[in-house]
Amino acid sequence: MPASKTKSKGKKTTSKSTRGAAQLDILFAGPLLFVPAVDGGLVTGVEVFAPSNGHPIGAVFVPGVWFSDAELDDPQCERWPAASSFSLLDPHSYTIDLTQKSAGKAFRAAAIPETNHKVKPGRRLSSDWEVAIAIRGHLSDWSSHRHARVGDSLFHGADVPAAETVAGLHKLTYTGVTGAEFCGASREPREYLRANIAKGGSLIVIGEIPYQSTLLHERRAIDAIAKLAGLDLHLAETAPSPYQTRLMGHLVNCAHSIIVAE
Repeated sequence: MPASKTKSKGKKTTSKSTRGAAQLDILFAGPLLFVPAVDGGLVTGVEVFAPSNGHPIGAVFVPGVWFSDAELDDPQCERWPAASSFSLLDPHSYTIDLTQKSAGKAFRAAAIPETNHKVKPGRRLSSDWEVAIAIRGHLSDWSSHRHARVGDSLFHGADVPAAETVAGLHKLTYTGVTGAEFCGASREPREYLRANIAKGGSLIVIGEIPYQSTLLHERRAIDAIAKLAGLDLHLAETAPSPYQTRLMGHLVNCAHSIIVAE
C-alpha cells in the first residue's frame, strides 16, 4: 500500500493531525458486505466482507490526504489514486487495529445513513468470501457516497433494497489515531502505514479494482453478495446500459454494498 501520486491543481490538503493524534478515514468501495457489531445501540466494531465473485481487491494508504464529500461522490475525482497504485490483497482475513488517544463520542448504529441497502441481522453468513477485514477502533462517523437510484425493475426477490438509492462507497472516520496496524498485509505496506499514520490520511480499500465489465460479471457480483448474506436478491436487468463507463473504461463499481443493520 505505497502512497500514490494524486492530482491537485493547486488545492491544499487541510491537515487533520494535531498533537500526535490524527484523523484516519477508511474508505471502502465496491460490492462489499458490512457487518457492524452493535452493543446497546452503539457501533463497537465493523467487519467488511468481499464475496467470492472473482474481483481483484486492493488497498492503498494516502497519508495527509482527506477527500471531501463532493470528491467521494465523483467517480472521476482528480485526486483519487490511480488503479496501478493499489496493492492487491490476498484471499484471507485481515485486521485493521487502531490505537487512539481518546475515545470521543460513540457512534450510534441508527446514524448509519438510510440511503443504503440494509438487511436485518440474524442470518448466519456463508463461507463464500475471499477477503474479510475487521476494524478495531472507536468509530466517529460513517458516511455513504456514490449513490445509484434503484428502479422498479433493477432487482427482484424478497430482499430488494427498501431505500430509493444504494451506495457504492463508504467513509468510516476514526479520530485521535496514534497508531495503526494492517494485520495480514505484507511487511512493506504494514511498515509504510505504521511509519506514516501520525500524518493521518485515507486508507482506501476497493472491493473491485476498476476494469471493463460485462453484464454477466455484474450479475455474478449480486449473486455472490446475496449468497454470502443469505439474501433473496437477483439482478433483473437483461441488457447492459450504454454508459460511457462501459465503453471507455470501468469507473463505477459493479453492484453496490449491503449493510447488515436494523
